[in-house]
Amino acid sequence: MGKQKIYQPQYYKKFHCIADECKENCCSHAWLIVVDKDTYDKYAGLEEEGREAILKWISVTNQDPFAAQLILGEKSCCQFLDERGRCNIQLKYGHGFLCHTCRSYPRRFCYVAGETETFLELSCEAVAKLVLFDQNIMRFETIERESDERMIWNGILRPEMYTSAENAVEIFWKLRTASIFIVQSRRYRLSVRMLILGMLIKQASDILAEEKYPEVVQLAKTFIDRVESNYFDSLVGQKPAGGDLDVGFVNKMLKDLELKEYKLLNRCISLAREGLGVKPDEDPPDGFDEEYQKDYETYFSDKEYVLENYIVSHIFSDGFPFNYIHQESIMKNYRELLVKYSLVKFLLVGISKRYFKYDKRKVVECVSSFSRAYDHVRGGALILK
Repeated sequence: MGKQKIYQPQYYKKFHCIADECKENCCSHAWLIVVDKDTYDKYAGLEEEGREAILKWISVTNQDPFAAQLILGEKSCCQFLDERGRCNIQLKYGHGFLCHTCRSYPRRFCYVAGETETFLELSCEAVAKLVLFDQNIMRFETIERESDERMIWNGILRPEMYTSAENAVEIFWKLRTASIFIVQSRRYRLSVRMLILGMLIKQASDILAEEKYPEVVQLAKTFIDRVESNYFDSLVGQKPAGGDLDVGFVNKMLKDLELKEYKLLNRCISLAREGLGVKPDEDPPDGFDEEYQKDYETYFSDKEYVLENYIVSHIFSDGFPFNYIHQESIMKNYRELLVKYSLVKFLLVGISKRYFKYDKRKVVECVSSFSRAYDHVRGGALILK
């Protein structure tokens, strides 16, 4: 069997599941848990008692092509959890008897222009702890592993579906590399970096529309050169810097997420609003934006790496400035990234002010619960041999 090359963040190899120690166990959410045919066949081949105990909680919805999923129990929890929140299937039969969904989460694999990339989802609290609090610049690496196991591709990104340019793959790589470089350029405050990133994507979008494809690659290099010089220093004094969404608008956007049944996220939103002194249906008072910025400086002036890591993680995991899940314009993808950043920033600032301190545990609760509500992709994985 040959080797398989995989591109991944360096933090990936440090991850390990904390199982029943996890406050928000991934097996206790109302998520669709797909059971692949190979795993189903393993269950069907067990002795009668074990076979019946497992298969009664699996619904086969289509025989050809095969499609099945777990039947969730009370409170939308997996039926195979013991009293400590551990998986009875894994305890009794081993890791190899888990379905692909359970074996892979929070790991995700995406196919990018002929290459495989993998990352970890921030909806897992162990991942959030690992990713958010690393003060070092997030780096990426190519590793090799044995290709003797089937892989799930959770998304496929074909740059040529975004542009007819012959150098579509190069455009994707150069723009994503430049985007990460900009967001990690700590000589500027994060809001300024987000503004610079928006400028890059807007200019790239215009050039792509004009089909001047070779210029996009040069544009990415130009922005990197400008960030390394003092070209964007004039943006520093802007108030607001222009890289954040209006706080009142963000507050109202959170109301849509509250309509979903995510109790921990709803609690985080409520506490953030309480801390900031705003209500969901009312405009913030005059001078609120300035006070909000002061609160941000109080709790995150020396911890911008938290939100930086959040943004860089999504640039990588979303396939930014393109996208694994949908084929929208790169400007729309930038706006979505800006929305995620602004919503999470609101939660973190509000929670910190509510408790009068920067609390890592609260940061993890906010980010992981937000990611579960906003980012979690249900099903749709491509199982490839």
